[in-house]
Amino acid sequence: MNPNPSSPKSHTLLYVLMGLSFFCLLTFFFVIYSVQKAFSHGSSEIFVGDNEIDLISVQGPIYESDDIVRRIKKFKTSSKKALLLRLDSPGGGVAPSQEIYTEILRARESKKIVVASMSSLAASGAYYIASACDRIVANPGTLTGSIGVIAEFPDASILLKKVGVNFETIKSGKYKDTGSFSRPMNSGERNYLQGTINEVYQQFLKSVVDGRRNAFREKLSKLLNKKASAISDEDIIRFIMPYSDGRVLTGSTAYNLGFVDQLGNYYDAVKVTADLAGIKGEPVVRQDAPSKLDQWMNGLIPFSFFSRNNTSFQLEYRAF
Repeated sequence: MNPNPSSPKSHTLLYVLMGLSFFCLLTFFFVIYSVQKAFSHGSSEIFVGDNEIDLISVQGPIYESDDIVRRIKKFKTSSKKALLLRLDSPGGGVAPSQEIYTEILRARESKKIVVASMSSLAASGAYYIASACDRIVANPGTLTGSIGVIAEFPDASILLKKVGVNFETIKSGKYKDTGSFSRPMNSGERNYLQGTINEVYQQFLKSVVDGRRNAFREKLSKLLNKKASAISDEDIIRFIMPYSDGRVLTGSTAYNLGFVDQLGNYYDAVKVTADLAGIKGEPVVRQDAPSKLDQWMNGLIPFSFFSRNNTSFQLEYRAF
């Protein structure tokens, strides 16, 4: 007689042990994560010198602002005098760009110095962020500008018709399914969305003027032979409008037009930051970045993925 194979009861016990092991492992990682977060968010500072500059890098598309805003707030309450933002981004979502912009202005209101250092690309939403800073330093070949708003909608109606798929939509109002990929957009919907785009575009222009009013006044005072104090916001908008149609500008062109303050590399930006903050001697730059554990945990949690990628319609300050 053959030996009896493993009984269902033993299988159940094995599954329970595997489940408990997995639960304990997750609990272990969450405990480490919580401890790390508690220490990293602490307000106490040890051995912070008077010559230290905080560095925050903004790299890649900007579709979340929570972490950058948290780090700017942390800098704002620290004893450090200056923050250097290293930008290498094509821009991204409208709201995240606006939230970072606002937090930079709040840091400046707290008598902190904030300088933007542009790398290869600092366009659209990244320029929006930079315009809130005390100074902008760009390389001659940096691609920046691209002031504008974009929203894209796929139209798969021809493909759906070929394969025999039809959508029946029940809606509460005529604009509720605007942008549906199952049919072409009509003129009323296009006008409605264009109005929204135009409104957000005006917000972009206003933010650039608010952030760089003094810089543009100095530029225009020379061009118009007027006192800087006599330059109005309307004068500034008329000046920047021809270059605010979504086009990218090289760092050299942006400097000549007053969109950036100085041409130079990262180390030039460090010197500008130190000078504005009144730092004597060689400044020490310390990067405030998410810990490896923080990055790993954010990637592990499923809802963090869906919160970034489940948006069907989004207005963007994006260059490419």
